[in-house]
Amino acid sequence: MMEKISNNSGVSPAANPAQKTASTKTLCHTPFGDVMVDELSTPNVAAIFGGGRSGASKVPAVPKLVVAATTMKAAVAASTGQAAAAATTLKAAAVTTTVKAAVAATTLTAAVAASTEQAAGTAADTQTADSSSAPTAQSVFGSQPWLAAPTGTNPDGTQFSYNPIYFATPQTAEQIAATVGGQVVEENAIAPNGSIYQNTPNEMIELSNGTVVNAGLIADFYDHGYPQSFVDQMIQNEIQGT
Repeated sequence: MMEKISNNSGVSPAANPAQKTASTKTLCHTPFGDVMVDELSTPNVAAIFGGGRSGASKVPAVPKLVVAATTMKAAVAASTGQAAAAATTLKAAAVTTTVKAAVAATTLTAAVAASTEQAAGTAADTQTADSSSAPTAQSVFGSQPWLAAPTGTNPDGTQFSYNPIYFATPQTAEQIAATVGGQVVEENAIAPNGSIYQNTPNEMIELSNGTVVNAGLIADFYDHGYPQSFVDQMIQNEIQGT
């Protein structure tokens, strides 16, 4: 607490102005006791002993805090805006990638479907071509490629029938021999000896390498709807013994 005490108390201010100006003092209560201080030599008495500063040099702290808070708020807003913009860009990129992936998947599915359809069409065309070009035994050797009723005799004298595919007609055998390069011979190839006897011999083809093949079995290669290329391969396997 400060109390102002003047040496010219009781004197009219108008009668002694110089003395007031020269000797204005102030009583200051300090932790060390009461001290009289001359205001002319120590103008900032209240600031020295009251813990404050003079009004002329005091800078308001609150506006600085307001400015700092405003700057921080602006920075936070800017960061939030940048983060939002980055998130929007990332979302747009993800959507674009998803769309591209969907388009790629659709394209791949369409390509696979087209390939499957083309493969199916090619297989169907091949099968149709093979079926239409597949020879038959009748188309190659005439209406009767094999003998109608070849027979054999049992030991008791009874007769039985053989499967006709083992008994080509002489005409069929001659045609096959000309194709494979051999000569026709007749043999009892199924029952050459024993108690069973063949009433009808087999038309066989003897090749140049000594191999003998059954003309009736070769004629049967044409009776299953195989294409000519496959029949030719089967004939080659037969004459080569493979």
